[in-house]
Order: sequence, then structure tokens, then C-alpha cells
Amino acid sequence: MSKIELITLHRVKNYGSVLQAYATQEMLIKLGHSVEVIDYYPERYTMFGMLKRIKNQNKYLRKSFFLRVVARIVIIPSYFLRFRTFNNFIKKNLNLTSKVYKDIDDLEKYLPNADIYVTGSDQVWNSEWNGGIDRCLYLDIDSIKRKIAYAASFGKSSLAEDEKNATLALLKKYNAISLREQSGVEICNELGINNTINVLDPTLLLDSNAWKKLSSNKFKGEEYILVYNLNRNRKIDNYAKNLSVKTGLKVKYLSYQLHEAFKNGKMYCNPKVEDFLALIENAKYVITDSFHATAFSINFEKNFVIVYPGKYSTRLQSILKILGLENRVAKDDNDLEITLSIINYTEVNKKLKIERKKSLDWLSKSLTE
Repeated sequence: MSKIELITLHRVKNYGSVLQAYATQEMLIKLGHSVEVIDYYPERYTMFGMLKRIKNQNKYLRKSFFLRVVARIVIIPSYFLRFRTFNNFIKKNLNLTSKVYKDIDDLEKYLPNADIYVTGSDQVWNSEWNGGIDRCLYLDIDSIKRKIAYAASFGKSSLAEDEKNATLALLKKYNAISLREQSGVEICNELGINNTINVLDPTLLLDSNAWKKLSSNKFKGEEYILVYNLNRNRKIDNYAKNLSVKTGLKVKYLSYQLHEAFKNGKMYCNPKVEDFLALIENAKYVITDSFHATAFSINFEKNFVIVYPGKYSTRLQSILKILGLENRVAKDDNDLEITLSIINYTEVNKKLKIERKKSLDWLSKSLTE
């Protein structure tokens, strides 16, 4: 048994981030290892940091100090709910280091001891999301002799020219690298990093039975349309309204913001993580632009439809292609037949079984070589 220190985006306050961190931890434990999650908590993930970043959300907030103050006042109650939800889940379910790390100097000075260090999944290498290349998430510490990356993501299909050399230097220090998207493999190939592989997101490594154990008992026996609209896309809201009229089913929607209560349907603002899973598990239909809502829809064998979010669509395109589900993308908000058509999960699960074995074989081998 090896001692593993895992670094990932567990402190990002959204459902996908905490659940992929949990799944990575659990799979490493199932493979027979002792696992600890490095509690990397830079300012940008704190409430103060998130309130500061409101300025970057649109041109009006960048120009007006008054509007930024108003926006922060409006959003603070939602943030309190959000932080409570995710901090409670993290405290209960993740094996965190006793020390909290703020930056690369902090991590280098007080590096926890381990046999193997692992960069986990999610958009750990997305320089736009991370405000630049984050050396912590590349475990860029000379004293680390053995490290791998499992299902890491750049979150985009190509790197900017000014980050290619720095990224190449960081990737060369890994013993083994796997990527969550095929586009990530192609980025590595372009940089000259060979022998990388496309693997499943960790949330798809755990099967539905494992997730049902974590899911709450709420919403059982109900029939409804679930909406998880991360990018506040009006097409998704219109699609849900049209599907509701067509089917006669009510809409439930997940939101991080209390001020979105005006939307069509019943809002669940920052519900417990266990209730997030239950909302997907018991839905009749799921409409989303979220990668992880898609992953859990697949795990729970739901009829779902995707509306691509635009810039960061590669992760969705990749998993749909792997599982033969490319047709689950809505062309417009009246394209209802996609959702109403039944997914052949017998075929999907055959492909998922193959991909799970490939991913777990790679992970097991990379940890023991």
C-alpha cells in the first residue's frame, strides 16, 4: 500500500468539483492506497476572493464601483448558503491534510510526505479558470520524485502561444499523465508529450450503486424535469419551459443564486450535495450544460439533453463521443424529440464498462510501476 497525496479542485464551490474529488479519493482507496487530499485553498476560492472576482463578470461591473458594491450585497446571502453546503460536504467526506496551503511557496515549505503525488481531475490545468498557470496544481516541487496526473483537464481545445513552453516544462516532470478529454491528449501530443491517454472522469469510475448510497432519499416517486443551467443560457430555460408544456411535468432547477428564484419552476438554491445527486437520480428528464450533471445523468441512466456552453464544450463533446451519445445535443429550444427519445443504456453501459476498465487499469499500473 502506498501513501498518496492528491491535489485537485476540491475547494471550488460547485457540485462537480467536490464530487470528482470525492470519487478520485474513493477510487484510490479501492485500489488499496492510503489517500489524503492536499487542502489547497488559494484566495480565489475563498468568499473574499469570489467577491473580488465579481468585477470580472461583465463590462458594466468592471466600469462601475457602485454596481460592484450592489452586486456584492445581492450575492452575499447566496454565498453564505453555498459555502455552508460545500464546506459541510468536504468536512464530512474528504480526508484533508491538517494544514491549509495558500500558494506554491507554502506547499514547497510544508510538503506533506507521500510515496506518490497525484494531480486529480477537473480543470486543474485551465489557465483561464485558474488566473494563469497554477504551479501548485502541477505539483511543481523539485523534491517530489514520483507524480502522476489522473483525468486532468485543460478545459479547452488549445493552449495560448505564451503558455506552451511553461506548460511543457511542467508536464515533463510527471511520470505518467492521463487526460479527461481527447483534446487534452492532442494538446500534449502537440507539445511533444507522448504516451498520454484519454480516461474517464472519476465520477464515472464509481457506478450508480456507489452514488445511490451517497444520494439522499428526497424526491423519490416524483416525476419532474430537472434543469442545471451553469451558464445562465436562456435557451436552456426556454427549452425546459417548452418540454414542460409538452409533457405536463413540472420543472425543478438547481441554482447557486437566490435572485434566480423568478425563473420558471421550483428553485433549489445550493441544496446539500446529497440532494443534488437525488435531484438527478429521480428526474424524468435532465436539461443541462454541465459536464458533471451529464456524468451523473449517465450514471443514473436518465434521459438527458445537452445545450453546449460554447467556450468550454470540449469536455462534453468528448464524453458524448466516447459513449455514442452525440445525438443528445439540442439544436434549438424546440428540439424536444431528442429528450423524449429513450437512450439505449444497454449499449451505453457496455461502452462505459470498457472505458472504466481501461481507466482503472491505467491508474493501477501508473501507481505501482
